[in-house]
Amino acid sequence: MKVIVEVSGHHCHLSGSDLAVLFGKNYQLKFLKPVSQPGQFVAKEKVDVKISRFFLRNVSIIGPARGSSIVEISPTENYLLKGNALTVGYGKEAKKNTGGLVEIIGPKGKVKSKALIIPQRHIHVDPKTAQKLKLKTGQKVSVKVSGKEAVTFHNVLVRVDKNFKTRVHLNTDEGNAAGIVGQTLGELII
Repeated sequence: MKVIVEVSGHHCHLSGSDLAVLFGKNYQLKFLKPVSQPGQFVAKEKVDVKISRFFLRNVSIIGPARGSSIVEISPTENYLLKGNALTVGYGKEAKKNTGGLVEIIGPKGKVKSKALIIPQRHIHVDPKTAQKLKLKTGQKVSVKVSGKEAVTFHNVLVRVDKNFKTRVHLNTDEGNAAGIVGQTLGELII
């Protein structure tokens, strides 16, 4: 099956309580542009993130607000910024395995959190497609990307949810290795 493969640069998701500290009480993120997953968007607002003694400036926020805050970076950024992020999936695994202490800085305040991760490569799948392909959340598959820099990515984590549109997400290091700019087509190997 052909799937759209997208490269996801560094960004953050904020909890409602952290959003209030960073931007003010009852603050609502403002829509800038949609991302591929329905109901999610890049917000107009940005934050700075302090990792170790270094800063990532003007980091995009993906809205809407979530249950917990998390900052996603690439392995190269983790190395260069002397972070201690772990590569993790999502949900309970991400909450219990975040390894990097970061400071997220907004116009009204700042929060410190163990919220720094390198997201594991993953595929978002809607339940109908998952049933058709016999895929389950937590399963791992492979995705072959053709082209000049042909690469097959193994251990792609499956995430199934009724709100998902089928997309593979890679970090910038993985996207660069495969020569992907923005998005491309890949072949799902189960």
